[in-house]
Amino acid sequence: MAVLGARTTVLGKFHDAVLPHLTPLQRVDVIRSFRLGIEDAMSRMDDVALPAEYHSTLLGLTNAILAGLVEEPATRQ
Repeated sequence: MAVLGARTTVLGKFHDAVLPHLTPLQRVDVIRSFRLGIEDAMSRMDDVALPAEYHSTLLGLTNAILAGLVEEPATRQ
């Protein structure tokens, strides 16, 4: 659990640090690649019984990341 929590924190901070620096074109490319990666991960889990909470969390985090990629950054650093 500690590893999962640490990984989540690091990836969240990385996400927050990188997002403001992406150009609109880069965001489009990242969205496309991210969607393909999520679809691939989901297809690999089709045969694995996972709790509804897992799927709900996966969908919620995926949608939050996609929403962040769609938003225009307020300021460039």
